[in-house]
Amino acid sequence: MERKSSPPPLPEKLVEAVARDYARAEVRVSFPDNWQLVQTLRQSSGPRYLAGFPPSQEPIRNDHFSGLPPEINRCLTTYRLYKLFEPRPTPVFEVAWNSYLGEGRLIGAGRPQVHLYPRGQAQIWRGEIYGVLWDCYLTEQVEQPHGPEELAQFWQAVEEDMAVSTIFTLPLEPAFGGDYPEFLRQLGYAPTLAYAGWWSKQR
Repeated sequence: MERKSSPPPLPEKLVEAVARDYARAEVRVSFPDNWQLVQTLRQSSGPRYLAGFPPSQEPIRNDHFSGLPPEINRCLTTYRLYKLFEPRPTPVFEVAWNSYLGEGRLIGAGRPQVHLYPRGQAQIWRGEIYGVLWDCYLTEQVEQPHGPEELAQFWQAVEEDMAVSTIFTLPLEPAFGGDYPEFLRQLGYAPTLAYAGWWSKQR
């Protein structure tokens, strides 16, 4: 008798993961029903949440990325947008207000809130073997303390979610405040001789 395989579990929603980490707090973020948790990045300053929109299918194109050959471009039909979120908890208090006296008193605490602020963004296109990591940056300058390390952790988590064997990227990022090619080298990328202007990494 043939056994039917069970469908893969649905990705966890970002708001559900954050609410669990913060004692069922009310989570505030744009598009709460769309963001899927990809990975929680643990740092000394607190957690960061890597989340992505559901992958979308894009039309097949021969010339999507200039410099890459048609046989690679035609494979890159899955697109995904990621954001790195920083949680900022906010306590909520209940106050009884006496309008006649113009004063109030604290009577309790309401359900706490956690606001999720975008700290970084990445975009990828991929197929089964090849992928393009188009951009991956922090919204604040990376020369701040621990900035390059945080960006590297963010980048590597996106790479892991791409699940391809060859990743291409460009050696230019205006938001990076230092030596960007050297940053890519530290992540394992090198110039791709066959495709001018592109860097790549084998995984």
